[in-house]
Amino acid sequence: MGSEARPAAESWRVPVRIDLAGGTLDLWPIYAMLPGCVTVNAAVDLWIEIEASPEGAARIESVDLGCAFPSDPWPDTAPEPLSWVWRVLASAPRRPRFLRLRSPVPRGSGLGVSSCLGVGLLGAALGLEAGVELAAQVPGLRDLEAMELQTPTGWQDYYPAALGGTLALHWDGPSPRWERLTPHASLMERLLVFYTGAPHHSGLTNWEAYKRFIEGDATTRAALLDIRDIALEMAAAVTADAEAVAGLLEREGRARVRLSPAVETDAMRSVRSLGRREGWFDGMKPCGAGGGGCCILVVKEGRREEAIQALAALGLPVLPVGLTAKGTHRV
Repeated sequence: MGSEARPAAESWRVPVRIDLAGGTLDLWPIYAMLPGCVTVNAAVDLWIEIEASPEGAARIESVDLGCAFPSDPWPDTAPEPLSWVWRVLASAPRRPRFLRLRSPVPRGSGLGVSSCLGVGLLGAALGLEAGVELAAQVPGLRDLEAMELQTPTGWQDYYPAALGGTLALHWDGPSPRWERLTPHASLMERLLVFYTGAPHHSGLTNWEAYKRFIEGDATTRAALLDIRDIALEMAAAVTADAEAVAGLLEREGRARVRLSPAVETDAMRSVRSLGRREGWFDGMKPCGAGGGGCCILVVKEGRREEAIQALAALGLPVLPVGLTAKGTHRV
């Protein structure tokens, strides 16, 4: 990255998210055509780290990717592989001269990394920590991500980074109405997030469901109606009952397979088969649109360590994840 001295910089942390129920319903106009749509998701303490300064080296860099681009003069076209970073900062009314970012999360994880990063980049550029003012930036970010991916994009992923905490997002207006949830204490004792070892592409997976829905496919519509009903139940279950959460994860996982058989991978099938045979499995669904990335798993009470060891033996690392009330914030 060169021998220049590091500038004095503000440090920011941005959570990623897990989605417990109701993904895909956040795609317009699905939520406008299916009344009562809800998405339940939560910020988790895997932190994207951002250093930003108005002074110092004129450079935007990623430690993980080992690459950078100059911030002065600002590039006219998006530099790969940092085109999303360039696009978000190019949209800001002001931007740092120097910015460095790190992420502990695998690419294609299904944990909403690009969306959460977009929120954090705008937060650092504008000096906004999590709250209503940062959440007001989300519609613009949603449209930028559609430009970036060239596919329809949902917008549930932005809100855990913009607001923090566990949220029920009600898609009953032009912008979602959010409800803060307090997860039951037993949930985190039994919830695991593991990485399947293969990245996914949520834009492509969601596009297939989106296209079939718009074309009036009855199977797709029925699956999305089931996902809507599951999400409504999940909003209540998260606060009350880890056992109910496990059952709802299983139901949503089955509904998603009806949207696309590719949602469930061989790794997921191996986990379900082994976990049921050994008695620690209770419920599971893919994070994001599935087809790879991470999965949320709820294990039987008292079987957490046994499940972690079994997943490790399958070559499926468990990520050190806890729910957090914090969204994007200065350190």
